[in-house]
Amino acid sequence: MDKHQTSINGIIIPVDWNTEGKVLKIAIVTFDEDTVMVADNACCRNLMNHIRKTVTVSGEISIINAVKKMRVEHFEIHQNI
Repeated sequence: MDKHQTSINGIIIPVDWNTEGKVLKIAIVTFDEDTVMVADNACCRNLMNHIRKTVTVSGEISIINAVKKMRVEHFEIHQNI
């Protein structure tokens, strides 16, 4: 498993919901069309309040079975134009 610190820019999207439609998991879609899943932690739960917003996230990213997943340690929400 490859892990390293990085920052990425993209848009927060929902990727999993419960039966009532509540978002359970999110990902960041980058501007070069890469998708990075967001690991569940306090930052992730905060990011869930900003679906479809542009963001810069920083943290540890890992790749397991071709799936990229980031443990977000810091983020900045950008004003969408």
